[in-house]
Amino acid sequence: MNLTFDEGSDLDDIRQRINSDDAGMRRVAVMDLIDSSDDEDAVDLAVQALSDSDAGVRAEAARVLDEFEGEAVIDALLVALGDTEEKVREAAAETLSENRDRAAGAAILKRFEDDDSFVKASCLRALRDLRLAESKAVALQSLAHPDAQVRREAVGVLAYLKSDDVLLALMNAASTDTDPQVRKVAVGSLIFSKTERAAEALIQALVDGNWQVREEAALIIGKVGVVSAVSPLIDAMNDDYWQVRVKAAGSLGKLKDAAAVDALGQAMSFSISNLRKEAAAALGEIASPAGLPFLESAGSDIDPDVRKVALWAIDQINNQQ
Repeated sequence: MNLTFDEGSDLDDIRQRINSDDAGMRRVAVMDLIDSSDDEDAVDLAVQALSDSDAGVRAEAARVLDEFEGEAVIDALLVALGDTEEKVREAAAETLSENRDRAAGAAILKRFEDDDSFVKASCLRALRDLRLAESKAVALQSLAHPDAQVRREAVGVLAYLKSDDVLLALMNAASTDTDPQVRKVAVGSLIFSKTERAAEALIQALVDGNWQVREEAALIIGKVGVVSAVSPLIDAMNDDYWQVRVKAAGSLGKLKDAAAVDALGQAMSFSISNLRKEAAAALGEIASPAGLPFLESAGSDIDPDVRKVALWAIDQINNQQ
């Protein structure tokens, strides 16, 4: 017997289950809509589920809408940002952030006018990847918002715009914002700029009062290639947090300055194996013969990964001679 399946009848079955009295059945029905994401009727059913009486169904609908497109989807998600249940708001915000439809920008910017901090932060998060010029003004304005989450998302919008005219605002956020996570995100955003001013801001961040900010600065300096940061990075090799030292070692390797050999060599005796491994790799990148004694001593290191990287680094140095 040959069995055939009618997509229309499948959608009719989902429609019946979405209108069931059983919340669990309604939730499963919403999940099944993914298989009909090209059907306009499926879009309507998914949007309808965002008004379900059960928060679990609404949250699932918000997640499933990631598979659908269109103005109705964006509008429904923007409304769901104000849902009474946090899990629904979070799901709607996450789906909105995955949206890549630049045409949705106007609706998102309109919703941004809401006074609720979560709504503002979510709208900024959704605007980030769209890279709309119109979002610059609201992001700059949001850097002064009392809610740190709003400020963090505003930094993200400005960073994705990669515009030199927002550099000063990002530098100010990196150095003066009261929230360390905002400063960290702002420091990371400076990766797009090769200017001397940005380099100075990154070097300044190496002595920030929060170790995560210092760690981010140490990482970004290497990615940007701030050659003037060698000495500050060497100082960072004495940071109280080994995580900062690891990133500083990695960046020193990228900058390839032999002045860092001794500091990296001293790190080869540190108790954290990740730091020893990163220091060995950096010595190999620098490829100075002065690093050989430190690397050769790693032949008895208890961590096989450290020994392996040290051998690679020794080969790098020998190949340079």
